[in-house]
Amino acid sequence: MNFELLGFGDLGLIKAGMSRDRVRTILGENFEEFFKVEDSIVPTDAYDDLGLHVYYLENHNIEGVEFLKWSNFFWGSQRLVGVGSHEVQSFFERAGEVLEFNSSGYYLNRLGLRFYVPDIRENDALIEAVYVVFSDEQPI
Repeated sequence: MNFELLGFGDLGLIKAGMSRDRVRTILGENFEEFFKVEDSIVPTDAYDDLGLHVYYLENHNIEGVEFLKWSNFFWGSQRLVGVGSHEVQSFFERAGEVLEFNSSGYYLNRLGLRFYVPDIRENDALIEAVYVVFSDEQPI
């Protein structure tokens, strides 16, 4: 399944404010629940075949989606995960987007994207995961 970011909190079929039940109806029942951290209150849904994890707020509305490197996640024509970090950085810079860097990746706040690039200092660094923010509340 391909996913495309259409705007902040909007992946087309999956949108900000959706309930866990609605997301599960869209993505299917082939998932496993797990707690991301020991003190998590609401379990995360892992759709390993799609390469994504779905996070929920305490009210069970969607909080965010983490796309893993084997998923098919795009913005326009650009694949955003499982590809070279420099390729994606250049794509966003050509589009006039502003990236904020840290020691393990970078952010694109306007679109609600958090890129995990553990080898960011390497020329051939791959984007291992992208977290898409769906809520104004703090992501996990």
